[in-house]
Amino acid sequence: MPQYKIKIGGRTLPLPPGTHLVGRMSDCWMVLDDDLVSRYHARLLVTSDNLSLEDLQSSNGTFLNSERITARTKIPLKHGDAIRVGREVISIISDGSLAPVDDPMDSLRKTIGPHEETQFPQLISQLVQKSLKVGKLKEAERYALALTNQLMGAKVPGDHPTARSCISCLIALATKSSSGVWLDRVFRLHAGHGWLMSTEVIADIRSALNQIARIPGKGLSEYEKKLRELSREGVAVPKSLMQTIAELRDAYGGL
Repeated sequence: MPQYKIKIGGRTLPLPPGTHLVGRMSDCWMVLDDDLVSRYHARLLVTSDNLSLEDLQSSNGTFLNSERITARTKIPLKHGDAIRVGREVISIISDGSLAPVDDPMDSLRKTIGPHEETQFPQLISQLVQKSLKVGKLKEAERYALALTNQLMGAKVPGDHPTARSCISCLIALATKSSSGVWLDRVFRLHAGHGWLMSTEVIADIRSALNQIARIPGKGLSEYEKKLRELSREGVAVPKSLMQTIAELRDAYGGL
C-alpha cells in the first residue's frame, strides 16, 4: 500500500488513510487561518490504491500545480504534486516502499464532528495562541475546546509535544479569560491519561490562580483520585504532588 506524506510550512507529516478536510473551520483535519481559505475548502482522500484531491466549491479555488481544479471532481495525486489552498502550499510525498509510520500523532485521530476526520492538533494549538495574542477570546475558546476533545481520546504520554502544547494553551486561556473552567480541563486531561503533573505546569497553574477564585467541575478531585490509584498500582507518585493537589482541591475545588 502506498504511503503518503504532506509537506507544509517546512514540516513533513504522515497522511493516514481516510478523508481529510482542509479549511478554516475547527472541525477540519487541517485548519488554516487564512482569509482566502473557505470554511470547508478542499478534501484529501487516501485509499488503499491512491490519493485524490477534491475542491469543495471554495470561493478562491484550489490549485494543483498552478492550475485551478474543477469543483467536486476527484483529481488523483502523485509524488511531487503541489496543492495551493489560499496562501499555503502543500507538497505531496509518496513512496510505496515506506513502512507504516508509528507516530504518536496518529493516535490523535479522533472524530469530533459528524462524519468528519480529526483536525491537526499542533496547528490548532498555534491558532489558540494566535487568537489570544490578538484578543479574539471566543475564537481561542472554540479552538481550545476542539483541541481538548482530541487529546482526551488520544494515547500519548504527558511529555509529548502536542500534550505539552495543549496544556500550555489551556492555562494561557484560563489566565486570559480568568475562568477556572480551562484549568478544570487541565486536571481532567491529567486524570484521564494518568499523567504526573510536572512542577512547571503546577507553577503555571498557581500563577493563573492569582486571578481565578474557583475551579469548577470535578477535575481536581478526579485527578487526586487517579494519583491514589496510580500509587496503589506501584507508580512512584511524588508525595509533594499528592500534597499540592490536595491543597489546590481544598482551596479552589468547585462543584
